[in-house]
Amino acid sequence: MKKIDTNSGYDYTKLFDASKGKTLQREIIGRDEFGNKILHISSAGSTPSADEFYVLEPCEYNDYIEKARKNGKLSWFRYRKLLAENHDSNSPHGNITSFEIVKLHTIGMRYINDYEIVMKESEAEVSKYGNRYSGPEDIRIPEIQVTCSEKEVLKLLNDCKLLSWDGFYGKHPKGVRDGTMFRLEAVVNGSRKIHASGSQNFPRHYRDFTDGLYRLLHPSEPTE
Repeated sequence: MKKIDTNSGYDYTKLFDASKGKTLQREIIGRDEFGNKILHISSAGSTPSADEFYVLEPCEYNDYIEKARKNGKLSWFRYRKLLAENHDSNSPHGNITSFEIVKLHTIGMRYINDYEIVMKESEAEVSKYGNRYSGPEDIRIPEIQVTCSEKEVLKLLNDCKLLSWDGFYGKHPKGVRDGTMFRLEAVVNGSRKIHASGSQNFPRHYRDFTDGLYRLLHPSEPTE
C-alpha cells in the first residue's frame, strides 16, 4: 500500500465503502483515471479533519472487498462481481494499471542496448543506454532520456499485452546463426513482476513494443 502525497484531495470514482456502521473514520475504496485502486481514509470527525489516500495492491484491494462484504456494505452479487473483476485484472489477460520500472536489455552482433522506463512522482522517465566494451567489464553510456506521461506508457504496455509476456522463453531457432537476444524485466500493478527472454524468438507484439519505445524517446519525429 503506497501513500499518495497530496494536501488537496485526490480525484477518484467511488466504488464502495468498507467502513462498519456509523464511524468517524471512513474507508472508501475508489478507482482513479489510471485504473489504480484507491483507499481513502477520512477522519472528518477529528479536529482538524484528515484525509489520507493510498494506492492498493491487488491483494490489498481483495482484502477490502472481503471487509466490505463482512460489514454489510456489499450485496452478494456485487461482492462476487468485484472479486471476479479483480482476478481478471491480475491475470495475463488483464490490464496494467501502474508500473514502477520496465527494463529491456538487447544484444545484437554489434551492439548492446538497455532501455528503462521508471515511474517518478508525476511523470515517467524513459532512457536508452548504449554499452561500450572496456576490459573485463562493459561501460553503460547514457544516450537519450525523456519524460512523458504515465498514461502514454500504460497505453504502450497494454497495447503490447505485456502481462502475457511473463514466463516467455524464446529458444534460438535452429539454422539461424545470428540474431538479437533480449531480456525484459518489469514491476507492475504494485508488486507484480514480469520476466521474459529469448534469442531471435520474441513474444507477440515485441516489435510494437520496441517501436513504441522509439516513439517515446523521439517524440518530435513524424510518424508514418
